[in-house]
Amino acid sequence: MLLEIIGAILSMVGSWMIFKKMGRQGWEGIVPIYSTYVLCKVLYGNGWKFLLLLIPFYNIYFAIKMMVDLAKAFNQGVGFAIGLLLLPFVFNLILAFGGAQYMDGSYTNTQPDMVEDVVNKARDAVSGDQNDR
Repeated sequence: MLLEIIGAILSMVGSWMIFKKMGRQGWEGIVPIYSTYVLCKVLYGNGWKFLLLLIPFYNIYFAIKMMVDLAKAFNQGVGFAIGLLLLPFVFNLILAFGGAQYMDGSYTNTQPDMVEDVVNKARDAVSGDQNDR
């Protein structure tokens, strides 16, 4: 029982520090359900995506996807995401107190912006060609 209490405390400390690294309030990482909402909001721009965890079988996929995206948001690989899934107490602490820096949004947030930038540049190039005529 003592190990469970120590594990819970370490998990809360790790979550607190991870959320602080993401620019959020530390307490948001230790409140059940709300922490998942905030994590979805940070990773995907829409906190209500956490409701996908209520769909049977899809919740397994989405939980794995969340850990992969969390790892990528801290510039870590898929191997680290597997560690977050299999040994969360250890890997949360590594993420919290290690040298990993939050990349100000995971690739899921920046990818649409990159696509939008490419489209805008293409539109500007086409409109620039039409003005030359």
